[in-house]
Amino acid sequence: MTECPAGLPEGAEPAPSGGFNQFIGPFYRLPDQEGGAVRRFCFVAEEKHMNAAGSVHGGMLMSFLDVAMSRSTRLATDAQRLSTVALTTDFVGPGRLGEVIEARVRVTRRTRTIVFLSAELVAAERILVTATGLWKIPAAP
Repeated sequence: MTECPAGLPEGAEPAPSGGFNQFIGPFYRLPDQEGGAVRRFCFVAEEKHMNAAGSVHGGMLMSFLDVAMSRSTRLATDAQRLSTVALTTDFVGPGRLGEVIEARVRVTRRTRTIVFLSAELVAAERILVTATGLWKIPAAP
């Protein structure tokens, strides 16, 4: 099992990853908050995540949100497969090299086939990004 780097929040555990996520991670699962209503994930901003302006690349932040919100949907529904339908992001502040960037995700509504979520990315309690999204749970094959 992979060890977690020093400086991560208490209770951090490596999150499994495959495919594209192997290149942009590693990601970590954090203990839930508010009785499981808020799912938490994080990563440490490395040089590979930075843009030319010296802050964490917006595409990295959006990719991380997609991962965190997808995993939150899976945890809330036990769905084996799902698809991102929409992900809307508002960039509020920059992420910096070496910061622990945390996703806090909440399911806001759920139907039989669609899950609505909201999320924020924070670093040292500064909000970096706010987001909303829809995830589709396909019919069983």
